[in-house]
Amino acid sequence: MSKLTMAILSLVVSTFVFAADKPKEEWLFVHTAQEAQATSSTLVMPISREIFAFTDRPYRKHSYLTGDKFASLWSDSRSDSFKLDPPNAVLTWIEEGVIKEVEVVITNATSDIKNITYTLKNNHTLNAELKDVSIFIDGMQCSHCLMSHHYDPIAN
Repeated sequence: MSKLTMAILSLVVSTFVFAADKPKEEWLFVHTAQEAQATSSTLVMPISREIFAFTDRPYRKHSYLTGDKFASLWSDSRSDSFKLDPPNAVLTWIEEGVIKEVEVVITNATSDIKNITYTLKNNHTLNAELKDVSIFIDGMQCSHCLMSHHYDPIAN
């Protein structure tokens, strides 16, 4: 074989290997609100704005989901759904000027248009009204979520 043929063959093989090694697109989610009601097993957060979703490198995508669309991720029975594989999350809030946090597992979520009610599994009792609340939800390989917005900081 000629050197040119070997070079082209090497390039083609390395391209296929690179494409096969590319990680699946994984979405992470953030829900924020000025206040929320928490108990040991539930968190009720108002939907004051849409849920922010984003991917890590190499995809660099972001999108917004309505409360209903986001809560539906727990009712879907696909193998990559939150129903079958409940996500880890970190709940943060401000209490007397100090940032507090607790790790939880979200076993379910429902929306009534105004609020999302999360069902939590955790080792803490949170019976309180929380202020300046954020919940950061672990990733989902979610090809069916139809998240369409894309931001590429290198191109922009």
